Amino acid sequence: MPWVIYGVVCFALAGYLLSLLLRGAEVYWIWLDGWVVCCIEVAASGLCIAKGLIGEPGRRAALILGFALLSWAFGDVMLTAESVGGATPPSPSVADLFYLGFYPLAYVAVIMIMRGEVRKVAATSWLDGAIAGFGAAAVCAAFAFHDILSTAGTSVAATATNLAYPIGDLLLLGLVVGSSAMLSGRPKMPWIFLASGLALNVVGDTSNLLQHSLGASRFGTVFNGIAWPAATVLISMAVWLRARDTNPLVPERPPGFVLPNLLAMCALVILLVAALHPVSRVAIGLATATLGLVGIRLALSVRSLQTLSQERHRQAVTDDLTGLANRRHLFRVLDSFFAEAGDPLAGGRRLAFLFVDLNHFKEINDSFGHPAGDQLLRQLGERLATSLRNTDLLVRLGGDEFAVVLVDGDCEYATTVAQRLTASLEEPFQLDAVRARISASIGIAMAPTDAADAAGLVWCADVAMYRAKLGNVAFAVYEQDLDDDGDQLRLLEELRAAIKDGQLVLHYQPQLDLRTGQILAVEALVRWAHPRLGLVPPDRFLPLAEEADLMWPLTKWVVEEAVSQCAAWRVTGHSWSVSVNVSPANLLEDGFTEMIRQRLERYGLSPDGLVLELTETALIPEFQRSQSVIEELRELGVVVSIDDFGAGMTSLAYLSSLSVGELKLDRSFIMGLAAGDTDRETDLVRSTIDLGHAMGLRIVAEGIEDDATLVLLAQLGCDVAQGYCISRPKPPGELAFRAGLPAVSASPQN
Repeated sequence: MPWVIYGVVCFALAGYLLSLLLRGAEVYWIWLDGWVVCCIEVAASGLCIAKGLIGEPGRRAALILGFALLSWAFGDVMLTAESVGGATPPSPSVADLFYLGFYPLAYVAVIMIMRGEVRKVAATSWLDGAIAGFGAAAVCAAFAFHDILSTAGTSVAATATNLAYPIGDLLLLGLVVGSSAMLSGRPKMPWIFLASGLALNVVGDTSNLLQHSLGASRFGTVFNGIAWPAATVLISMAVWLRARDTNPLVPERPPGFVLPNLLAMCALVILLVAALHPVSRVAIGLATATLGLVGIRLALSVRSLQTLSQERHRQAVTDDLTGLANRRHLFRVLDSFFAEAGDPLAGGRRLAFLFVDLNHFKEINDSFGHPAGDQLLRQLGERLATSLRNTDLLVRLGGDEFAVVLVDGDCEYATTVAQRLTASLEEPFQLDAVRARISASIGIAMAPTDAADAAGLVWCADVAMYRAKLGNVAFAVYEQDLDDDGDQLRLLEELRAAIKDGQLVLHYQPQLDLRTGQILAVEALVRWAHPRLGLVPPDRFLPLAEEADLMWPLTKWVVEEAVSQCAAWRVTGHSWSVSVNVSPANLLEDGFTEMIRQRLERYGLSPDGLVLELTETALIPEFQRSQSVIEELRELGVVVSIDDFGAGMTSLAYLSSLSVGELKLDRSFIMGLAAGDTDRETDLVRSTIDLGHAMGLRIVAEGIEDDATLVLLAQLGCDVAQGYCISRPKPPGELAFRAGLPAVSASPQN
């Protein structure tokens, strides 16, 4: 509906403009030039007020702007009424009160609109707006105040009235142009209409003043006639226009410099002209103020440029998440070192480089989300820094990889730092409501002995770190003989062939029933009978198998070998069961349960003869799927055991929803008992055993190396024990173990 009325108003405005162009400059029709124009202005003002009466955002500004336009329209109504019959309106007149009432209302409305558009503006943007505003006011004053005092009239009231218009126009133009300068990077159609209408109003006033002081012209007559009604319609339409939604994918352009620079140049021209011809003092004052603001803006720009350069440099060499130095800064440091380092034997400088890679960090991200992972990385950076000197450099390379640069550090100091870094990770990390543990593998390389450039040094430390991870040790020092370029690739290909050709063997470690003193079961532990390296332990090649996606064929071989051996034992009268460690990734392989069923049926082994051990930390990321597969195994009759319980983040309550039948305590619990640390360790183990029994679980303790710990576990109610004090892992034909328990003392040993 409002746009229909605007259509009628615009049609009438176009007809009025056409009449101005066709008739002579001296022809004045009061019904058209007066009353029709008044109707156009009143209609536009009413539409603006109507917008303000609707309960929408920005209604107050629209309402105030509508009353401002209505005040101007009433001024035209009064002036037309005073001109009926060819009469000359007095100066000042009642119409002047309404005209001048337009300005304060317009100021308030523009400021309210600007507050909504610009909520956070830098000081430089305000200065740009001020420069543009003062510059525009100076240009306006150079024309508006031309001979103003001589044409203002004889009375004080007439002079004050005629001066009020150019002053009001100066303030309004300065406000509009200054605001436009601040919004030049993001102008919206409503503001363009509003600014155009207000500017047209000011220019119309100035043109009218020049018409009176310098004489009428054809163009001036037409412009004076159309300026005010056109300005009123544009301003009114601005409040009804809806700003187009911004695209968040497109960066917002910053305010431009064209408008402030152009008006600053105009101010300079005014001052140059003032040296040759008379110019209004108001214009000179405004032009001088404009150039003064330009000087302040220039000083702020220089300071901002310096600050920005420093900030950009800091961002370029800093990791955003942890606040540590980043990879770019690391290579600058290393390149600088290699450029200046001499022969260390001749007194040249040394440098130790540590490559730190977190173990199982992905599980924390998958379990608790990436925000928790980010929180851990921030805490980790702070904790690692406490193990270093002020002269050492801690760097986050990316992801879960960190690096430490020890300038003038030797290998001995580097290993000491690696030990401190490892020790600093023993304390759990508090992630909101949960606590998480994490470890790291560290590779150490020395410069310039191990490498002659930055990239080579990082590679050497990375290779050593990988060897530490494969060997399940905290850190390793780069050794060229072990870490040559093709060693890992060669080992990987040999492992692939070993699985295919049957070079793997199983050793078995007995598990003792602490109630009967008899052997209850054995755990199958895989070994690699390498023709060159000898018997390779699993912690050396299993990580390599995981990286190369060889765990599925390896797991199938281990299960088949263990099931066949257990079936053979049962034929000879040994009713043991066999435990097999299964990779959690393989648990979720399609057809895993069916593979287990086929192996049991092939060798005639009842399902109760097989126990599948899963590491507790690996269940969390795929809990729902793990729960489903474990339920299938339980229905088959196979017992699922949770291995290394207590090393991860899972609680007994969490595991209560899994159909598991056995819980193996992590060896860290057993080590605490063996060391006789505190009663608290004993109470913790006792409570865990009691809770496990309450859930119907069989409790197994592994890593037992002395009789005292074995006896204490029996007194605490543990069901099954496993460790070197019972038997080391042996091939099936060499199993040597003792049955029975040592004498049990009357009270638990701590």
